[in-house]
Amino acid sequence: MTESNTNLQTINDRIQQRRACLLAMRTSVRDRRQAGEGGIACCEWLSDQVDDFLREIVTQQLKMRPQVSPQSFAVLAVGGNGRRRPAPFSDMDLLFLIDAKQEATAQGFLSAVVRDCWDAGAQPGSSIRTVADVLRFAVDDIQFATSLIETRFLCGNERLAETALQQVRSKVFSDRSEPMILRLVASRREEWITRGNSVNQLEPDLKRSPGGLRDLHLLRWVSFMRYRNPEPAQLHLKGDISKQELEELLLADEFLSTLRTDLHLLTNLKQDVMTRELQLQLSERRGFRSSNLLRPVEAFMQEYFGHTSRVAAVARRVAEVPRRSSLFSRLRNAILPQKSAQGFFIIDGMVQVPEARLESLREPLTLLDVFISAAENKAQLSPELRKTIGQIALTLPDEPGREVTDRFRDILRFTNGLPDTLRAMYETGVLEWLIPSFAGIRNLMQFNQYHSFTVDEHTLKAMDEMTSFAQDESPVGSAYQGVRHRATLHLAMLMHDVGKGREGDHSIVGEQLCEDVAVRLQMAANKKTMLMFLVRHHLIMPDLAFRRDITDATMLVDFARLVGAPELLRMLYVLSVADIKAVGPDVWSDWKGELLADLYNRAIQILSGRPYNHLERERLQMVRTAVRSSIVPLGSMTDSETWGRWAEEQLDSLPPFYLMTEQPDRIARDLDMIHQLNESEVKIEGEFDAETETVSYRVFAPGRFGHGSFHSIAGILSGLRMNILAAQVCTTSNGVVIAYFRVTDNDFTGPVPQSRIEDIAVAIGDVLTAKKSVDSVFRRSGLYRFNRINPVIVRQEPKVGIDNDCSERFTVVDVFATDTQGLLYTLAHTLYNYGLKVHLARIATNIDQVVDVFYVVDENQRKVDDPELLQKLKLSLLEEIRLLSGG
Repeated sequence: MTESNTNLQTINDRIQQRRACLLAMRTSVRDRRQAGEGGIACCEWLSDQVDDFLREIVTQQLKMRPQVSPQSFAVLAVGGNGRRRPAPFSDMDLLFLIDAKQEATAQGFLSAVVRDCWDAGAQPGSSIRTVADVLRFAVDDIQFATSLIETRFLCGNERLAETALQQVRSKVFSDRSEPMILRLVASRREEWITRGNSVNQLEPDLKRSPGGLRDLHLLRWVSFMRYRNPEPAQLHLKGDISKQELEELLLADEFLSTLRTDLHLLTNLKQDVMTRELQLQLSERRGFRSSNLLRPVEAFMQEYFGHTSRVAAVARRVAEVPRRSSLFSRLRNAILPQKSAQGFFIIDGMVQVPEARLESLREPLTLLDVFISAAENKAQLSPELRKTIGQIALTLPDEPGREVTDRFRDILRFTNGLPDTLRAMYETGVLEWLIPSFAGIRNLMQFNQYHSFTVDEHTLKAMDEMTSFAQDESPVGSAYQGVRHRATLHLAMLMHDVGKGREGDHSIVGEQLCEDVAVRLQMAANKKTMLMFLVRHHLIMPDLAFRRDITDATMLVDFARLVGAPELLRMLYVLSVADIKAVGPDVWSDWKGELLADLYNRAIQILSGRPYNHLERERLQMVRTAVRSSIVPLGSMTDSETWGRWAEEQLDSLPPFYLMTEQPDRIARDLDMIHQLNESEVKIEGEFDAETETVSYRVFAPGRFGHGSFHSIAGILSGLRMNILAAQVCTTSNGVVIAYFRVTDNDFTGPVPQSRIEDIAVAIGDVLTAKKSVDSVFRRSGLYRFNRINPVIVRQEPKVGIDNDCSERFTVVDVFATDTQGLLYTLAHTLYNYGLKVHLARIATNIDQVVDVFYVVDENQRKVDDPELLQKLKLSLLEEIRLLSGG
């Protein structure tokens, strides 16, 4: 073997040895955790091993490079390494200092050290700097400066390291505490906003989300900048945090450090984001059991959010720096300070209580006056005041007096200043004193793919949404502005989800809790009745608007009879919209807004004494006008007058629901397609939408092909690897079927070619005209053989409801199930096998859950009223769903 080959073999052996060493470290951490050792202890042990690992690499490189002097460089552990808190797969935070006089030699040497770390499988988060570089970067980059607050010398020239750190302390951190804290908080605020500015994001980043490890670091940095000691105990010693808060911070530090260690070991990656799948695995590994009716993962995440919410509250308060006012403002505040009507100071947008009145805050009435001042002046509470009120809240009497509850209702009448004030009341504990049942949803998570926040955070965000309607010119804005009992509406918003996390339907449980709260707050009997109604029925409008034919007279009259009064309907409408908007990104849509507004308008007209079909008549007249004014459609060989007469005849044959939910120009195009139909063909339109990357197929079939067409189209689309996101079908009184399907095509990413769309259209036509068998296409696609359950999604038990009362002409079948490839076809085919005709269908997919609604009649065009047949149908649908999902 040649000398070069020998050297290469030696290098390879060394790399393998180092990789084995790194693996052994991580394996030892795993063993220590399994033996019950805490996260911080594991991190500190790992930190010591990493130090030795790095020193060994440096020593070997020095032996290989005798021309390099150990006095020409220094290696420092910074950041997480400096704090002795590396996680198993986190970067190795290092600073390589170079003596400027020997820069060229030391630069190459340290670059080799970094290369060796990478070769070994470590990820050094390192930089190579001279002392001058360090000073320049520390002044310009606040994150780099904070990494130098807690450093440890590892090897090399210790005097060089001490010189650099001494200069940083004297030139960067000397007498710059408040300006640097402002820069640091601004940088941290960007991370908060990037991650939703909420502690209670349901897939949090352990490190960077609000309340995470980075907020614990923030407190250490603030402590160092103010008192030259990064330990949280120093903040307690100086009076910035209480003894209880210090204990809570230390517990959170241990909890989050342990959790991050476990997350890295679970994934074998530098993984800091807890996805839903990882939450399930972590809760199982930690042995969580169902408690207080919560699933194990929900109990685990409630503990997590309990820690992070406390960390976030303390970090934001302690890190706040009063901004220095202009000279004019300071003079004005000194000579004639702004005061609230309650006698408190409003300085720079913050409520401040004079020293002489602090003791009076122990009186609940005075305490509520502070919050009235905040709401009235759209002001925040000063950090010191929030801390004081938080301590006082623990000593408040068991029951609020009558004047106190009156003050609370006064607060609830505000709009613009209300959300921030309620959040301050919640963070200080005052809100839970007034409404004890609100404590039950603190940090309570909803483990599904629909909600993005914990229940308490969702509720407070819903209040933000609701009060924003005060300046809104939309239908919901008009409704909100017309509400007379606004305090009751706002209280209903606070209470609408308090029943969650308890046994039973949360709406019914919430109604019962409202009765208790109404008694506690000494509400008038009529206000109590309104509050209980709104919470009990806060889901009914979305339920009807999104799952029912809102043109059905029977349904409308029953709904109006249930609500009973225009004021209550306005409140229910506003509550419904705010609730949906606060669920999470992309949940609200214009389509949902239009359906809710339509239902509201129809019901308000019934309750106000106008005929229920007034809106429908107006809408139909608008449609007729739009259709008549349209040009003669392509393919129609008649003149415009003849076309207009024919179109009006067709309008009379179309279901009201279709006419009320489609745009007039779309209806005109559909009529043109119907006009071109003959008895021996079907027509299919396909169009790709680049914005949503979906394809819409619109199918028109004459009566002879109509029966069974819905399940056939669903089957062919599923069989050709489409995910059906939305579908709708209706039948004219002449028997013509108009079907609409919106799909994603699993065979393409990005634009779907027109040739593919045309092929799908041909396949649909072949199936409807009996040239092909839909069942053979569907089963040949392998959906039954290869269907797999997505491990990330928690599959809900399917539910089938059959309603013979909500519609005068149809039996309504509701299906709730986890989305599965081929589900729609399976459901529609089952209905077909029972001899039922789908007159109207509405299909909606919410992330992983589908709600399918079918309006059906039997072969005689009548409702299905045989109880035995309905029970068999229900059981068959449930069985087919379970078979399809592998259950």
